[in-house]
Formats: sequence, structure tokens, C-alpha cells
Amino acid sequence: MKYTTLTASCRQHMLVFAVLGLLVCCLTAVPAVAQLLTTPVKTEAAESSWTAPDLASLPSDWWSQIQTDSVEEAVRRVDEFLGSMELRALGLNEADLITAQNGIANLKSQFELLALAKLGPLNQQFTPPLAKESYFLEDVLGLRAQWRELAAAAAQVNLQIEQTERLINLLQQRRDKLLREYDSVDPESPSRILIGIQRITARVEYALATVRAQNFREELKQIEEQSSLVSEQQAFAQDHLVSSNVTTAELEKTALEARAKVAEMNKKVNAIQPQLLSVLSSDSINPSLELLRKQQLTRASAEAQLAQLQEMQANYALIWYRFRAGVLDPDYDIQSAQTQTRRSVDDSLKQAELLSAISQSTLITPPTDKSLNTVKNFEIAMSVARETLTLIDEIRSAGDDLLLTQQIFTSELLSGESGIHETGARLSFALGNSWDRIIELAGFHLFSIGDTSVTPAGVFKMLLIMGLAIGISWLIRYFLARGLRRNRTPQSPAFYTMGRLLHYIIVMAGVFAALGSIGIDFTSFALIAGALSVGIGFGLQAIVSNFVSGLILLFEGTLRVGDFIELDTEFGLRGVVREINTRATVINTNDGVDLVVPNSVLVTTQLTNWTLRQSYGRLRVSFGVAYGTDKELVKKAALEAITEVESAITHMPGLEPQVRLSNFGDSALEFTVLFWVSRQGVRRPGRTRASFLWALETLLNDYGIEIPFPQRDLHVKSGFQPSKSPGAEPEFLEVRSDLEKYRI
Repeated sequence: MKYTTLTASCRQHMLVFAVLGLLVCCLTAVPAVAQLLTTPVKTEAAESSWTAPDLASLPSDWWSQIQTDSVEEAVRRVDEFLGSMELRALGLNEADLITAQNGIANLKSQFELLALAKLGPLNQQFTPPLAKESYFLEDVLGLRAQWRELAAAAAQVNLQIEQTERLINLLQQRRDKLLREYDSVDPESPSRILIGIQRITARVEYALATVRAQNFREELKQIEEQSSLVSEQQAFAQDHLVSSNVTTAELEKTALEARAKVAEMNKKVNAIQPQLLSVLSSDSINPSLELLRKQQLTRASAEAQLAQLQEMQANYALIWYRFRAGVLDPDYDIQSAQTQTRRSVDDSLKQAELLSAISQSTLITPPTDKSLNTVKNFEIAMSVARETLTLIDEIRSAGDDLLLTQQIFTSELLSGESGIHETGARLSFALGNSWDRIIELAGFHLFSIGDTSVTPAGVFKMLLIMGLAIGISWLIRYFLARGLRRNRTPQSPAFYTMGRLLHYIIVMAGVFAALGSIGIDFTSFALIAGALSVGIGFGLQAIVSNFVSGLILLFEGTLRVGDFIELDTEFGLRGVVREINTRATVINTNDGVDLVVPNSVLVTTQLTNWTLRQSYGRLRVSFGVAYGTDKELVKKAALEAITEVESAITHMPGLEPQVRLSNFGDSALEFTVLFWVSRQGVRRPGRTRASFLWALETLLNDYGIEIPFPQRDLHVKSGFQPSKSPGAEPEFLEVRSDLEKYRI
């Protein structure tokens, strides 16, 4: 029967049978594939009637069709499905046929891998630690090493899970893309066959990745359970720890050997350094030899770090044994020893990270040329790099063992106290550890300014000095103002100016001292000043102008706090100076409004300072009375009105008030009153003038003095004749109005 004479459904059935038959032959060595692809969803009758779907018209449920409970049926379906794909590909041209056959062969391999993955994760080789009645320190360290191995395995499995999950996302995107391409191609097109094979392969790869991710999770769960078991056993061992069966002499010998090894490793480092220097200082540098010498120096440094940690471990074991034996020096400072040990371990681990980065860089560095000498040097360097990475792992393990030994010793030492002494010792120890941590954090490198390293401690010190300078400035100004209030001395502009200058000087000194406290060299401020000058030239002119103007106002003394000024502006600004700051001056108007005026405006604009040299000023008030009024009576009324003004000065020699006849007006005798007022009156000229006019008007009425008012006269032109022309406008009446103008 040929494919061209079958319906789509029949062709699908034939393909399924062919694929399942082929899969039986391919997977006879892997019987688990049948169990892998089974689900209890189909009846036996349906299984026997199932046929493979056509590769050119895959249904949406094609994947679920090849899953069944029966092992034989599952094998048959997969084999028939693969066989139908091979038969369907026979109609392709030679190039497409080769591509399709390769794709089907890859698909077979993916089915086999999926079958293996469905078997589940491999059981981890793990021997549970045997519980004992007592443990030595070496036993505890052995359990710790076993726990580290499990932790490393868990980290590796976690990494594999993350990679597999990313692969699942990529495969899902690939499946969606292939499905769109498959649906967009003509069913009779040869490319649909090729895309169909890719689509099926992507689905199997997706299932394989999903199963692997599940296996990794189960494996991780096993490792975590094993790690938990080892941790519990380690805690039990620490509670049942006994002294080692070695003698003090043996431990001392071990410590001396460790110390000798440290000296030997340092000597080795010192021997390699001249060799590297010789390579670097030669006329023609050999890159491969330079890389080798650098890596050899890296390995020697790692060996020296490991030897130092091993020496500290031997010393701690000796101290712990002496403590158990009751011969430990009573003056032994456990706090200092713990701090020093922790810092040494931290430094070693940081150094190990650096050495690890150098070694990894060596491993990925390609040879510069293909000469025999170069290739040999690179091979040796890579071998040394791998050895260095092994030493790095040993350094991490040695540091962990050292911290564990320190923890055991510290815990037993503190437990040796009794009652309240133990509580006090633990509290003191905890506070000491916290303080050490704070000191370490305070020395953390944040950034560098030139050759100066900036740390949190330096920043805190800088802020403290600046805050202290500001506090000193505030205290000086506070006590200065308080002294003036106690002595009932009016606030003097000189004291304000002195306070502001002291504030600027103290704050500036505090800034320089704060920057100097973190090691900043002030000779480098020339560059900063140059950069600031450029910024000032482009956008800070106004700020600098106001700052310099403020200094001019303070030093020149033409404008002081407490002065009553009047600006020559459109609105005639008047008010009392309250503050002279670096950028602007605060002026309080008579309406109680604070105006912030830039200092440059006060320097460049003409202003009137009513209280610059003396604390009093003279006011001029004009008014008029009717002709024929007794001038002496007017003078008497005006002088009496002056006495009613609260701020008027009436009895000071040389400052007597005056009443002058200033002009003969059109309808009034015009008088001008001149009188002196105190600082309060100068600051409130409107209120002072209003008070005088109020009293003057009352006295003029009491004395029967008439205040003139404007008069208007109407003049009618004689000889008026009406217009003879009908509709013409009559001649107008001439009206003259004269307004008498006078000032009060």
C-alpha cells in the first residue's frame, strides 16, 4: 500500500506502527523505556488499534498517544513511530534524506537517554557515620570534612538544576518556534517532514530535561538528608569529645614541624621572586616563561598560606590539650587569640580567592606561539595552576577546621565557669566579638582618593570633626547672645558680624581638619581648585558673586543686622536687616514679611540706611491751614501734637522740633513740621507720621483752626445766542475748574 492512496488518519496509523516496530529493535538493551512512557489512561483494545501519526500531519496529542501502561505496547508504539518517520523520509531528495536520517538517529538516542533518565537518580555512595561513646578532635574534624564534601556536592547539584531549568526554558521556546514553522508550511512540502522531525526531537529533549531536573532535585534532597545526618553526628561528637591519646610532647613536636614548614614555604616564595624579577627585567621578555614563573609564585604563595593555617591549627590543638590537662596558662587571652585567628583566616581566604583567580586566568590563557619551548612552558604552567587550585581547596578546608577548633575550645573554656561567672564570661566574650566586628567593618575599604584609602571609620571621623566644628560655632554664638541678653545690651551689628566670621572660620577649619583626618593631601587641592574655577566660569558666577558680596557687607560695615534700610527699587522696599548669610540677606518689612534679597543686589543697588551712623532720624510732615489763621496758634498746636508721638525726641539739645511756614498756597498757608524720632520711630516712619497727623487734626479742631479744602468756580460766558440752523448743536458753556492742591 502506498502513502499516496491513504487518508491522513490511515497514514498516521501506519507511521505509528512502523515507529514502534523500529523502537523495539533499538531499545532491547533498555527495557526501562517501556515503563518510562506508560500512563494508565488507555484500554487494551485501544492499545491494539493504535497507529503511528503521520509526520506531515501530527495531531496536537501525538505525544500523549505514545504513552501506555503496557511495556510491549509502549515499545511497539515508539518503534512504529520511528519506523513511520523513516519510511516518510524516503520520498525526500538526497540532501534532505541525509538530514532526515541524521535527525531520526539523534531522536533514537534521545529516546534512549530519556529511558535511562526515567530510571531515577543514582543512589549516592554514602556511609553513615558510626556513633561512638567518645570522640577525639581528629574524629570531629573528619566529620566536618565529610560535611564539606556533601556541601560541595549540593552546590554542584544546585548548579546543575539551575542550568537544566534554563535549558528547559530554551527548549520550550524552541518547541513553540518549531510549532509555528510546522503549521505555516504546506503539508505536502518536503520541509514539513524535516521540521516535523525537529519538532519531535525538541519535545523529547524537553521531556528529557524535565526528567533530569526532577532527578537532580531528588539527588539534592538525598544529599541534604545526608548532610543533616553528618551535622547531627558532629554535634553529638562535640558533646562527647575527649582528650587525644597523644602526649603534650608529641603535640609540641607537631607544632614545631608546622612552624618549620611555614619557614620553608616562605623561603620557597623568596626564592621564586628573584626568578620572576629576572624574567621581567630581561631585554626580551618571554611571555610563556613569565606566565610559568608567575604561576609558580602563585603556587608557592598558596603553599605558604596553607602552612600558616596548619601551624595555627597545631597550636590550637596544643592549647586545647593543655586546657583539658589543666596546665593552660591562666593569663591566656582567649578574646585576643580568637580575634587574631579569625582575622588570619579571613585574610587567608581573601588571598586564596586572589590566587584562585590568577590560576584560572592561567588555565584559559592560550600559547603565544607554537614553538616547542613555549608550548612546554604553557603545559607546565597549566599543571601548576591545577595544583594551585587544589591547594586553594585545602586552604578553605584548613580555615574551616581552624575556626571549628577555635569554637570548640572557646565553648569549653566558657563552660568551665560556673553560675553567674559563666554568664558574665559569655556576655563579655560576645561584646568583645561584636566590638571586633565593628572594628573590622570600620576598616573596610570603600574607595580611594589618590593614594588615600577611604574607610567607614575615616568617614565617621570626618563627619564627627565637622559636626564638632559646627557645634563649637553654635556654642560660641549662643553664649555671645546670652551674654548680651544678661547684660541687657541691645544687639549690636558688630557682635553679629563677629559671630558670622567666627562661624565661617571655625567651619572652614573643621572642613580642612576633617579632610586631613582621612589622609587627604591638601597639596592636591590645586587640581580641585582648577576644576572648580572652570565650573565657576560656566555656571556658578551668581553663587560666587553673592558669597563675595556677603563678605563685603560683613567686612565693610555699611550694612549691619538691625539696620533699617530702604532699597531704591520700583516697589520701594523698606525693612530691618535680620540676617546676612553667605548667599542672601534676610530683610523683615514693617508688614512682618521676611524677604530674601541676594547679597549682590545690596552691593550693586543704591540703598538708604536710616540707622548707619546714629540711632535717630528726622521726619518732615507738611500740612495747610486757611488764610487768616493765627500762625503762633498753628505752631503751638503742631508742637503739642509732636509731644503726643511716642518715639518723638523733644527735649534733647540740638534736636528741638521746628514749625516752618514753607509756602503761600493757592487756598492755604503751607507749614512744614520737622521733628526727630528715635530708632523705633525711624523703623516705623508710616506709623510715626500717622500718629502725628492724628494728634494734629485733633488739636486743630480744638483750637478752631480751619483746614482748607478745594474750591470750584463756574464762569458762564456772556452774550449767549442759540443756533439759527435747525438741528445745529447749541454753543457750549465754558466751565473752569480750579482745584486747590495742598498736602497734609
